[in-house]
Amino acid sequence: MGEAGTSRQLNLCDACGRQYDVTHLESGRRVRCECGAKFVVSRPKPHEPRALRCSACGGNLKANGQKCEYCAAEITLEEKRLACVCPKCFARLATDARFCMECGVEIAPQALFALEESTRCPRCKGALRSRDLGQTSVVECASCGGLWLDEAAFVRLCERAEAESVPAGSLARPPLPNPELTKVQGYIPCLACAQLMTRKNYASSSGVILDVCRNHGVWFDAQELDRVLAFIRGGGLERARQKQIETLRAEQSKLRAAKLAAGELSAGGLDERVAWRSGRARETAFGTTLDLVLDLLF
Repeated sequence: MGEAGTSRQLNLCDACGRQYDVTHLESGRRVRCECGAKFVVSRPKPHEPRALRCSACGGNLKANGQKCEYCAAEITLEEKRLACVCPKCFARLATDARFCMECGVEIAPQALFALEESTRCPRCKGALRSRDLGQTSVVECASCGGLWLDEAAFVRLCERAEAESVPAGSLARPPLPNPELTKVQGYIPCLACAQLMTRKNYASSSGVILDVCRNHGVWFDAQELDRVLAFIRGGGLERARQKQIETLRAEQSKLRAAKLAAGELSAGGLDERVAWRSGRARETAFGTTLDLVLDLLF
């Protein structure tokens, strides 16, 4: 995921053709591909695309056409949507483009952004390697067992775990973690931006302290991901939803009492505001797993 306000820059591995997000890396940095080859980050100046191919299906476009003849997708070059750069011809791309409008290459970046060749484990300085776990890509440390996931991959795992969860009360909560695994070991840098990450108790009640970079991903020390998923499968997210609702209701009650006591708002006007806040509480608490996971984590 790229930095705010910056076009996402993709680069190709010359050996295998894999595409990597190198937005966070400077030109000239060396990157290690999953195939074992290495390539140098290139950041040439992007140019406006010539609409030669459909960005939805890759089909050839007629000159001055308004729609693709094959899939009927509209042809647009709205600048606000061109927030990515083609890894082959470096033309600007729409954020959701599947094909480059100029050279026609399929846009299929790796799930994880590129790691500089010299990147080491932020916890133990051991060697890192990336690999696929089903539909999820992770970076792992071969020495300490730590794992790095980006935001989207973590959300997918949480959604899958919640789908496997059992009804509340029918399963004991996950056992308390081994104290040796929860010792505070200090703040560690993000693998992408090198800024110190924030430490968060996931869902405020799981007891799993995660290292989080809001822009790039989450670091899990050994067994932390397993404990988060066990917490979710045991009904942890549902309990977090209920806690959110109770907290918001308590806040609304305090607000109502304070406003009425101060005479700042009529009872009718306040009822409308409380009703609106209650609706937002239900909307947040019973929203998608994505919304809740990000809210509880970040």
